[in-house]
Amino acid sequence: MKFSYKNADSLRKYLTPQGMIVSRAKTGLRQKEQRQLARAVKRARHLAMLPFTQTV
Repeated sequence: MKFSYKNADSLRKYLTPQGMIVSRAKTGLRQKEQRQLARAVKRARHLAMLPFTQTV
């Protein structure tokens, strides 16, 4: 899989309702893909495309 920080909608399905990145055990991704996912999510957060946390 190829993850891009520019496509925030596709990254949202890998986030919990609290805004945390879902673990490898639940996503079924390989280690390399999970690292790419984490990097893309962190970049999207930095550019304010994704929230760091959800408001309660």
